[in-house]
Amino acid sequence: MLNISLMQSNLRNATNLLLLFLALSAWYFIATVINPELYYFIQQSAFLTDPLYFQSFVRYPGGIADYVSAFVAQFFYFKVFGSFLIVLVASLLGIIAINLVQRISGKIKLNFGIFALLLLLSILVQCNYYYPFYASIRLLIASVFIWIFTFLILKFPHIRQYICFLMAVILFYLAGGAALFVFAVSIILIQIRFSQNRTDLLILPVFVAFVAFVPWVSYKFIFLVDHNLVYSITHSKKPMIISYVPGYLLYTLYTVLPILILIAVISNKLSKRSENKTILPIESIGENSQVKTKGSKIKGKPEKSETSTIKVQKTRVFNTQAFLLSFQFIIILALAVGSLSFTIDTEKRNKLLVSFYGANGDWANVIKTAESLKEYDLYVNVEYNKALANTGNLAHNLFNYNQLAGSGGLFLDGAVTSDVPFICSDQYYDLGFMHESEHWTFEAQTIFPNSPRLMKRLVQINLVSGNYKQAEVFLRKLDKNMLYHNWVANFQKYVDDTTLISRNQEFAWKRRCEPIGNFTASSYVEKLKKLLEANPANKMAYEYLVCTSLLDGDLGTFAAKISENSVSSGNLLPRSWDEAMVLYYYMSRKIPSAKEVQYSRQSIDKFSSFIKAIKPFGNNWRKARKSLKKDFGNTYWYYLKCLSPNVTKAQLKKQKFDE
Repeated sequence: MLNISLMQSNLRNATNLLLLFLALSAWYFIATVINPELYYFIQQSAFLTDPLYFQSFVRYPGGIADYVSAFVAQFFYFKVFGSFLIVLVASLLGIIAINLVQRISGKIKLNFGIFALLLLLSILVQCNYYYPFYASIRLLIASVFIWIFTFLILKFPHIRQYICFLMAVILFYLAGGAALFVFAVSIILIQIRFSQNRTDLLILPVFVAFVAFVPWVSYKFIFLVDHNLVYSITHSKKPMIISYVPGYLLYTLYTVLPILILIAVISNKLSKRSENKTILPIESIGENSQVKTKGSKIKGKPEKSETSTIKVQKTRVFNTQAFLLSFQFIIILALAVGSLSFTIDTEKRNKLLVSFYGANGDWANVIKTAESLKEYDLYVNVEYNKALANTGNLAHNLFNYNQLAGSGGLFLDGAVTSDVPFICSDQYYDLGFMHESEHWTFEAQTIFPNSPRLMKRLVQINLVSGNYKQAEVFLRKLDKNMLYHNWVANFQKYVDDTTLISRNQEFAWKRRCEPIGNFTASSYVEKLKKLLEANPANKMAYEYLVCTSLLDGDLGTFAAKISENSVSSGNLLPRSWDEAMVLYYYMSRKIPSAKEVQYSRQSIDKFSSFIKAIKPFGNNWRKARKSLKKDFGNTYWYYLKCLSPNVTKAQLKKQKFDE
């Protein structure tokens, strides 16, 4: 008997260890593969310790859950801690579900499966970086209310008929209509399970009508909200540009708990019927054997035989439990591998990482990640060029990435969609054009009014421009975000002592770059010219301007701009410019004089090899494209003849690099 108890204890320990291993594996996967920092970056999570900010959440059903979610989601800024919080919420859902099922049907052997299923679904919905975390918080609140209701009716059965109505109203205000419906379905099933007579069930139709009535009344007469906000799992709110469309995964997550409760109720009803049969439970065999020892002994059935039978039966139960645990583990593992491999889009995540690295000035990772992508993307193209410009390598390595958009891949001035305002705000700040950067930052604020990233940028812009009072306004607002107290303290010193601005190399340089007057223009080329008029030493602006002519295929203008720059004369040109100059002299059929800009011997030799390589293909550049890519794919000549939109007439769609 001692061995059997020890085996059962070991099985429980093994189950607990598996659950811990599962939670740790989920945490590691979320931290390394999904990366909560990307949620924070894309959704611009902001939580302000401001009464007005809190008031904006109490004006609609589910607002309190959203407020809690905003508090939690701000910590996605930290990869490790953010992953822990996601796993914590999912684990609480699993623990509550296990406890509810056990209260309804007794001890079960599916704890691992229930916990793992809810954890897996929680991870799957997080694979979408636009997923609103408040949906998980609302479901968690609904689960807590279901557990509280079950606890109360078991402790105080006489309040069963009334407490559900009060809890439904409170839950609806805290977590919204979808959470209320999950609660209502679960409560109806629990009422059926614990009802002692048919009269207890008469209240259920009234409760159903009440649950349908509460959202309708609040929508019509109480809250100034739209229909979706009252009934849907998610709702449309600012910013609309990242609105999330619920899919089957989220609906499945919301239906798991009611389904588990339904199965538990059915299991309980079936077990009650089986109790009426003559088969004794295994646990009672030992008791019966003890009774028999007090009376007459059965002939031919010694006590040792009965004890041996009990051990065999309990060993079989243990083996069944061990098999069931192993079976659950294998099924969940197969589901996880299959569903995650189908859901995770590594290419899309890496594109987001390019923008994330660009926003944080991690230029090395921008370049590395962009060059690893298999498909072309316009936003990646702009971020890649921006990284090259900030590292002083725009003219050298421009064609290490396929410039399928031509000069359109240098700037995104245009419609305010997606990441455009953020990219333009950062790009013009890097160039030293404060007025233009401020314009795009305000455009972005119409989408993300509380974005810490934008408030930080406005502080920097106003410090450079000398608007210290305005900078202090944004510092005070940013200081209401608990994650940025240190940043605010670091920049407050420039407001307190304005002479420190001139000692800051970044600020001092950008002050020398700003064009005089509130100049604005629709063309980024004109803006670059104004920047060069204000400061001819602005190398970044100059390289962008020259590369525009290069990408447009305007070699005449390109050569003129190079010749005008005294720095270029007598010095080796950057690689892509050197290649363009070789082509310019080749097409103009002239040899540069000693006073003109020279090209390198290395480039002329490589160009000769390029000419030889294309001869077998004649003018069929489509056929030549694959053959030339290996040796000449990162040259200006390959771009001009194979990739330039002037040649391909390409529209900006996904295109694989090896085509």
